[in-house]
Amino acid sequence: METKNTTTCTQGWEALCGDSLGWLLDPERPNLHWRVLVELVGRPADSPAVRRARGGANAVEPVASLLADLDPDGEWATTTPRWSVYGGPGWRLLAAVAWGADPEDPRLHAASERLLEDAPGEGGLARRRGDDPDPRLTGRALVAMVMLGWKRHQRVQEWLAWFEATGGWEADPTAATAVLAACCGGLRPILHERAVDGLSRVLVTNPDRMARLGHPNLERTDLAEVFSTFASAAVEWRGEWRPALERLQRLQGEMGRWREGVCRFREASGAKPGNPQSGSPSRPPKPCSPTPSMPGFRGCFRTRRNSRVGLGPPSESFTNVSRSTPVHG
Repeated sequence: METKNTTTCTQGWEALCGDSLGWLLDPERPNLHWRVLVELVGRPADSPAVRRARGGANAVEPVASLLADLDPDGEWATTTPRWSVYGGPGWRLLAAVAWGADPEDPRLHAASERLLEDAPGEGGLARRRGDDPDPRLTGRALVAMVMLGWKRHQRVQEWLAWFEATGGWEADPTAATAVLAACCGGLRPILHERAVDGLSRVLVTNPDRMARLGHPNLERTDLAEVFSTFASAAVEWRGEWRPALERLQRLQGEMGRWREGVCRFREASGAKPGNPQSGSPSRPPKPCSPTPSMPGFRGCFRTRRNSRVGLGPPSESFTNVSRSTPVHG
């Protein structure tokens, strides 16, 4: 019997088609393991199991390759421009954080501090000196810096203030998702509201725009990330999102897993859920890619005391994701 809902996201969140939690907790993927423990299982960020997993995160792929050129002082042993897509050291830093790099690694602290101190842009973050601030880039950098413990840094506060003073970014689902993710935990409630309203318009009018799944999302987003961020930010459910959520659910494979690259499917033709429609990528999707499953898992998980799939009660960290991060000034 279901008991009373205890989270803000209530009506409309549906159960998964299976329980993939054990699969997500594979110790061979410590970069994923520690985040699943914190964000889904509800383990304290300083618990021994989380610290053990986090300590091995930077030694496994793809994190190890992303940080291979990063020196202890935060400099990168490469001449590639910082925001060269996607091999630039700036993108590599953001991708490593998204892949679950250990936020207590001193190299990440040094590299993020350098980025905050000398990256170009007035208000928001720009790709090159003299360019206008870029909402997508600023949003993705904002998320990474918050996850690394820099939410009190003056530059991070400047980025938040720039979003408050700037209009139009809400129409870009990538920027809106990043802003909402960065504001989890009570940062700038007005930005929270604006981001949700912007994402809501896309979910209602054009969910196919975000139907191709992948991870990490840098200059794009997808339905799994959007609903995952809604869950993390304890966004109040709106019934008008149900078709988009059901679309994401139908893209599941067995045991509540998603594949990278799954696109729209032909509902009218009777194609089975998960079969790509024409216009999908020329490369076949990677089967059961682990990390996209976690945001999909969290985004579709029914936030009730008793789940249909036997996962037990979600902890408070499901709706208020605790970050396993140091806090810098």
